[in-house]
Amino acid sequence: MKLRKNWWLFPALMLALGACRKKEEAAKAPVVPAAVEAPAVAPTPTPAPEAKMLALSPEERAAKLGFVQYLPQETEVVMAFHNGSKSAKRIKTSNLWKLIQGEMGIAPDMEEAGESPNAEPPVGPAALFGEEFTIALGKSLGEQTGNLLTLYRRMGYFQMRSLAAALAEAAKSGDAAVLEGALANPYGTDLIKDLVADPEAGIGLFEKMKMPPMYLAFRTSPDGREAAAQQLAGLTENLGMFGDRVEPVEVEKVGQPFIGHRVSGAKISESLAGDRSGMEAMLEPEMVDRLLAAIAKKDLVVLSGTLGDYAVLFIGSSADDLKFAPGIGESLVATEALAFCDAHVSKDLAAVVYGHKDSIAQMMDATGGLSDMAGGLRDGLAGSEGFGDTRDLEALLRMVVERESSLLQLASTESTGTAVFFEDGLKIESYGGTDNGAVDWKADNRLASLGAGGNVVMFANMTGEAAYDEKMRAYFEALMETAYAMAMKLSELPMKDGEMVRMMGMAGTFNEKFRPDAVALWDALSGDFSAGLGGENALIVDLNGSVPAIPGLPQAVVDEAKFPRITWVAPVTDRAKLASAWQSMNSSASNILARIGEMNGQQIPMQKPISSEKNDYTTWFFPLPFFNDDFVPSVTVGDQWFAASTSKNQALDLLAKAAEGGEARSGLWFVMNFQPLRVFVNETLDLLAKHQEAIPLDGVDQQKIRDLSAAVEDMDKLTVHSRREGGVLRTSMHFKTR
Repeated sequence: MKLRKNWWLFPALMLALGACRKKEEAAKAPVVPAAVEAPAVAPTPTPAPEAKMLALSPEERAAKLGFVQYLPQETEVVMAFHNGSKSAKRIKTSNLWKLIQGEMGIAPDMEEAGESPNAEPPVGPAALFGEEFTIALGKSLGEQTGNLLTLYRRMGYFQMRSLAAALAEAAKSGDAAVLEGALANPYGTDLIKDLVADPEAGIGLFEKMKMPPMYLAFRTSPDGREAAAQQLAGLTENLGMFGDRVEPVEVEKVGQPFIGHRVSGAKISESLAGDRSGMEAMLEPEMVDRLLAAIAKKDLVVLSGTLGDYAVLFIGSSADDLKFAPGIGESLVATEALAFCDAHVSKDLAAVVYGHKDSIAQMMDATGGLSDMAGGLRDGLAGSEGFGDTRDLEALLRMVVERESSLLQLASTESTGTAVFFEDGLKIESYGGTDNGAVDWKADNRLASLGAGGNVVMFANMTGEAAYDEKMRAYFEALMETAYAMAMKLSELPMKDGEMVRMMGMAGTFNEKFRPDAVALWDALSGDFSAGLGGENALIVDLNGSVPAIPGLPQAVVDEAKFPRITWVAPVTDRAKLASAWQSMNSSASNILARIGEMNGQQIPMQKPISSEKNDYTTWFFPLPFFNDDFVPSVTVGDQWFAASTSKNQALDLLAKAAEGGEARSGLWFVMNFQPLRVFVNETLDLLAKHQEAIPLDGVDQQKIRDLSAAVEDMDKLTVHSRREGGVLRTSMHFKTR
């Protein structure tokens, strides 16, 4: 079975921003098409040409990107949000927002309804976000985030080590309360002691930690700049809660004053030293010395001021970390780091995001996976007395760590950039980032044409990378084998707790009666079945099916209503291996059913599938009275293609289309069509309303469904295309609205 891990960052809020009732006025023609979009009703989308990087001058970028022109080139992350008031208006005028308001009992205000065109612009804190809001993080962000992630990982290690020790103690004493206590208090003093003394996450790590430079900048109008500056200055006054540990600070940067406060680490350390005896109750004296010395060096500075059109709030570990570029030519906009914006700066921008490669790599390296928790379990079990011989389990946990590391080594990281803008809805163009290695970007997807056709509501297509599939399968098997071995160990414990007794019984039954056939079933799926299919996959969902003739349904519903159809398609590379896999799976499933029958005191014979032949394809399915050709879970196989489907008709149609070939595309594709789904919902409700006696549906529920359908009326489709262009990872998302 193909096991893949596909993910991408997709801000849900940005989707909502695109759902507006009316299309925006047509913008000037873009230099290149910047997003991917599918033709009319549920067709396969057409890929966008490679975005041409226009050689804009730093001044041209600065004019559009705003506050970024002041940031030094060492800046590691930028998140700039533009046109906040316009984005908010788009949300408020969308049908979906109006539905949410109604559900929450909030009456729409007159401005949102368009009845107050001369309304005053927002004031107070809301005004700060109305035009442009930028969050930027300077040098050391990646390192410091990595430090926090390392601390989190090591905390997981010690928690699992403590849990394993508690399990061993509970096994030795036969008292489940020991385990319950460990689960109820996972952050006790022992954990703190372990973390402080840990070579990876202890005092040494804390000594390296500091607040990375963070800038929050708000574009202001000339007449509102002073009020905005006062609002930010007021935020710094909140540091007064630290009492005499706070000192006033005033500095000048690029000719502008910045005023605020500094929380003195030295004074906090001095205060903590007054309770040294309490600290030494947990830590060794030399550790207390190092901890107090480290705290003494950790100041927190909060400053505010104005720069150009912006009110700026700065948070960092030192006033020296507040840095601005002396000119546009020395700023971030003058580097190639923001070249990805050049093709999009003429658009109606909603957001721009940038992340430096080294910063992202440091974060990804520190994130890890399950290895620390697996290591904690392994070390907690080592030498324990309550579990008996745990060497096999320890070896399995080491294997989990090794295979996870091998899988993560397939990932690669690049600098990342994302431009979000309004054009025929909402478009998100991203460049770079992290590639986990799951997709074969060079492969030609021969199933790309299967997304075309009426009433297709969802289409997904990609070719998996063989090396990733192999390593992911090995990692998954190691996890499952380790979990099984742990369950067997737990089932042997002498604890008398009711839940534990039940678990022990279930584990014993599975091990005795079902394990051999369950393992054989998995081996068939991950072995011959996987080897018999190619790496490409396509998933197609349409609404062209017919309703199964289930007893009790009105004949008119069976005859007239539509029903979803779902088909998964893959190429066949070795039909003989597929046949072998089926023989193994059928034998294992028959044995499992026989065991269940023995336990229930009745025989449950394995159903025998029947087959049908058409156009050199064989379809296998189990017969039931209400099945029909458009609703019959089945598999269809030929020499070239394989399909698993809820509909025999859909499978045959799709495989015929696959055999015809068509335009091949690379990368990962995903399309979601909202309009066919909305029409389907409304037509189904209309039909059910005619047969209320046979199919009762509460009127309130019907209205809620219709309201939700109306709320998505202005949503057209979502298209996603990930690929590599010129060696750069690229993802284009288009949330098209009507």
